[in-house]
Amino acid sequence: MSEYTNLNPSGNTGFDIARLNIAEATPVNLFGYNAVVGTDYETLWNVGGKYPINATEGTLSVVSSAAGDSSKRVLIQGVDGEFKAVSQVVTLDATNATTPVVSTVEFMRVNQAILLDGENAGNITVTRGASTLGYIAIGEGISQACQYTVPEGYSLYIFRISFNSATANPNKYLRFRNVTQNKDGRVLRVARATSATSQVQYDRQIPFRIDECTYFEFEAQSSSGENEAAIFVECVLLKNPWGRD
Repeated sequence: MSEYTNLNPSGNTGFDIARLNIAEATPVNLFGYNAVVGTDYETLWNVGGKYPINATEGTLSVVSSAAGDSSKRVLIQGVDGEFKAVSQVVTLDATNATTPVVSTVEFMRVNQAILLDGENAGNITVTRGASTLGYIAIGEGISQACQYTVPEGYSLYIFRISFNSATANPNKYLRFRNVTQNKDGRVLRVARATSATSQVQYDRQIPFRIDECTYFEFEAQSSSGENEAAIFVECVLLKNPWGRD
């Protein structure tokens, strides 16, 4: 583990990571929610369907569905076309937040969008072309998408997974699985599991490592009709102590 950033460690590694008291280690909490999971696999995010995985970078358009969100700031975090971590605070239009504002930073992927001011009266959407890459629903203040692209030079370590299923019929169930795609396009779909009306939790004794420049998501599939599903994934982003291969 990296060195402590001050002389007062708590003795609890997880707590010290949350305090940003361990150098080059950052907590990453991924929240995903999908109210209409159908019979095809969908990403666990509040837009629904499959999350678009961009292969090139470009500027983003940020807009609210409510004019009253004017001048509110939105922090966008992600990676550029070289998988380097990038971020920008975009301020919604000062006169009418339904007028799109274009970022000056180019993003290939968006990992999270966070409202920095007050409470959003409208749905805030972050798009590139016709693709929605970030979505903050009314009053939520943060995007709800269980997807993440690991920046170059870092690894993402998964410690805990909590999956919630809201199926009402005992003959229906949800399948869920982890999907990764590296920078060369190799796709792995692993850890497939099935859940009915319950919470399923996985506390890993040895954390699952996702390599740099890798896209990661959880997706779900309903056995019949549509069902609600939510997931919380507790991770740590840690700078690699080795050089690139």
